[in-house]
Amino acid sequence: MRGWMRPLILSALILGAAPFTAGNALAQGTGNPNAGSQNGGKPAAGKEAPKTAAGSAIAQAPFAVQPFPLQDDGTYKEFLGAAAADLNRRCTKQENYGWEFKKDDDARRDQILESTLGGFRKAGWKLGEVKVRSIRDAGTTAYTAEKAKQRLLAVWTPMEDAAILLLCETEAAPATKK
Repeated sequence: MRGWMRPLILSALILGAAPFTAGNALAQGTGNPNAGSQNGGKPAAGKEAPKTAAGSAIAQAPFAVQPFPLQDDGTYKEFLGAAAADLNRRCTKQENYGWEFKKDDDARRDQILESTLGGFRKAGWKLGEVKVRSIRDAGTTAYTAEKAKQRLLAVWTPMEDAAILLLCETEAAPATKK
């Protein structure tokens, strides 16, 4: 898992494992992983394109720039699980979001991240960047968020024309026997 996550995420976006390609972006939320892949990626007549997410249900925080909720084939769960384990935590509830923007629009990408983190802060979350052994890509950043007795793990992965936010509620990992 150490060095292969970023290429795996990129290939998932390119190959449509995550609903970020034209066809799959339209199919999210339909329950049909192949929906939207016909008609040149456009929804069938009478069907609407799926909605973007107004905010995180787990964090109860709004998104200033609304992302697409991403479906998970297990890759995101595995990646977040390893990251949480590095922090002696375990993921419970999970959400996955993605934003698209023009290629190499670093200002837009940075604005999305800052507004997203700002939304979490406004919702009362105390955020902190953390180093996670299983994340070796210099561009990928992990954050913990704490509020009352709730703790979250968020992983931000920027790319040339998209960004992904993986988010999970965490709890203390069970003690392991030696």
